[in-house]
Amino acid sequence: LASGAAAVVLFNAVLRAPRRSLGWVCAVALVPAFAFPLVYRTSESYVVELLFGVLVTGVLIGWGMFARARRQLVLSLRERAERLEAEQRLHVEHAREAERRRIAGEMHDVLAHRISLLSVHAGALEFRPDAPPDEIAEAAGVIRSNAHAALSDLRQVVGVLREDGGGSDPPQPTLADVPALVEE
Repeated sequence: LASGAAAVVLFNAVLRAPRRSLGWVCAVALVPAFAFPLVYRTSESYVVELLFGVLVTGVLIGWGMFARARRQLVLSLRERAERLEAEQRLHVEHAREAERRRIAGEMHDVLAHRISLLSVHAGALEFRPDAPPDEIAEAAGVIRSNAHAALSDLRQVVGVLREDGGGSDPPQPTLADVPALVEE
């Protein structure tokens, strides 16, 4: 009756014992294979009983070693998968950050050009307040079109950044905001 419990204990000991203790566990497990045929005589010869005990003990040890190796393999594969997923997330985040920096650089260049044009034309209007009305109208038209183009570029870039970053929709004005918008 104790052999079933002994088999479970041997299997679990082989499965969980530290590598240094594994040899001792196997040696202790073989002792009953030698002692049992001496204590409990049967019609079989000692050698047959001994071989049967060694065979059963060897199968249990082999099965425990296989389960141990499989468990370690699964753990190492899980750790490797988690490490690769973390590296992939980091790689994606670096790529996203690089793309945002590139977009920010382009936005800076385009807006700097447009705003410098606005500044030049506004400075020309300020420098020549006595200019003919058609030149003032033309300069104001250039200022207006460049301001509109700058806003359009800014909206486009911000829209791309919002799509990429998963940001929320921009706040929409309400009726309470109309007087402030009109004054602006």
